[in-house]
Formats: sequence, structure tokens, C-alpha cells
Amino acid sequence: MANQQYIKDNPSGFPYQYYRTHLTDSQPDTIYHWHEDLELIYVHKGSARYHINGHHFNSQAGDIIIIQSEHMQSIHPLPHKEQDSETFRIHLNHIGRAIIDEYSQRYLQPLQNGHFELTPLIQVDMPGYQKLKDCLLAIFNLVKEESLYYDILLKSKLHEFLYYLFKYRHVNRHYTDDTYQKYQKLKELIDYINHHYQESLSIPHLADTFGYSRAHFMTVFKQHTGSSCLDFILQVRLNKACELLLQTTMPIQDIASQVGFNNLSNFNRHFKHYLQLTPKQYRKQFNKTKPS
Repeated sequence: MANQQYIKDNPSGFPYQYYRTHLTDSQPDTIYHWHEDLELIYVHKGSARYHINGHHFNSQAGDIIIIQSEHMQSIHPLPHKEQDSETFRIHLNHIGRAIIDEYSQRYLQPLQNGHFELTPLIQVDMPGYQKLKDCLLAIFNLVKEESLYYDILLKSKLHEFLYYLFKYRHVNRHYTDDTYQKYQKLKELIDYINHHYQESLSIPHLADTFGYSRAHFMTVFKQHTGSSCLDFILQVRLNKACELLLQTTMPIQDIASQVGFNNLSNFNRHFKHYLQLTPKQYRKQFNKTKPS
């Protein structure tokens, strides 16, 4: 009898990301960003503040949070609260979006290009909740166990999850072209700040660069992000500082200068107000490989 050999090691090359997150109020905000993947989150316990493409809400245990491709998102820890969640991310290309057929054109391509919009928050009293929850938890179990040939069933479960979204009317036509253009311009602005945070960034300069009056610029930014532009720039700089504190042994004064602060005491004051720790305390508490 011939020897049997099993196909091993995820042969389909089915890329995804899966992770568990424990969020506390001692951690910096996850500031506005976006990516090309569909992101599925289940909140096991606790609460945090989510901003997703103009939708603002505080999560609670049992919530299913859906973040669509290219949708802007931010997550903010709440004072004296924590949150435990699981997240699965995948590009729709890997479940058939890139295939040119009627199925892809009808369902997957409009989700990827933004012509359809997914409901960002599905709660226990909403239609189809239990089926969506059971399916999402099954997806998590599959990627945690990685049993033989699991990727075949994983792809099936992702299609099942999309089926329930469509069946229970959690897929809607997109907003108007005018609103879409505002989001596109806002994404360009945020991308600009993320690449120029080391420079001097003023509201008049940013408004002029992106074709707004100063007053309209400030109104649009606050309306769609829940934060003033100056607060957002400050958060970007402090988040970059946190990364450098943990990933390098650079002196704190050099870090302050590198992320756009020309005054060390000003940097220290903002850092402590935002993170309830001094930069030195933050580096000592969170860096397991302490700098020499």
C-alpha cells in the first residue's frame, strides 16, 4: 500500500491577520488610520471609544465591530476602563474579489471600492446577531487551531459571514458623492500629517494646502474625526514618541526633537497629560528590554 502524504503548512497561501487585544487607559490612542483589509472585531468584555468613518460609539461586551476596507478608524481607551477583544483581518481579494465574475462584481467589488457600506456596529438586539456571532467565533477558532485543511473551511465561513450581513440588511448603499469626496480629502490630509509630523504644521498652512478656508477646515476635521486637527497632530507626535521610547535607546530630548517638539519641557508636559506618565516612566514601565 502506498504511503499517504497530507498537504501541510497552509498550502493555499491564504493570508490573514488574527490577534487578541487587551486595551487599558494607560495605552495611547490608536489614532486615525485605514487599511485595505476587512476587519472583524468581537468585544469579549469592557469598553472603548471607536470612531469609524463618521460613526462614533462606545463598545460593550458582545459587540461585533466591522471596519470596512479604506474606512478611517480610531480607537480611544476610556478612563478607568479596559477592553478585551479578538480581531480578524483579511483582504477581500483572498476570498474572491479579484476574480472577474458576476459573483465578485455583485457582492465583493462594491464592498472593496466603497459602493456598499457595512454597518460598523452590530449589537445583540439587531437582526442576525446570533448567527453573525456564531460564525465569527467559528472563524476565530479555526485560525487558532489551524487543523489540517482548515483554510478551506475558513474561506467558507467568511462567505457565510458576508451572507448574513447581506441577508440581515447590514449592507447599504454608500453615501453621496459629495460626502465621499470629503472623506477622500480628509484621508489625504491625515496621510500628509502622518508623513510630516516632524515639521511645523499650522492650521492656516494645512487649510490652504487642502483648499479649505480655515474655519471650514476646522469644522470638517472635527465633524468627521471627533478631534480637533491640533489635537490630532499632537496625538500623532506623542504616538511616534512612544514608539521611539520603546524601540530605541535615544535620549528623551532627541526623541522630543525628532517628533516635532522644539521644547523639551513642552514635550514632557503634553506627554504626561496624555499618558499619565513621564516619558522616562513610560519607557521604564513598558520596555521589557530596558535601555542602557
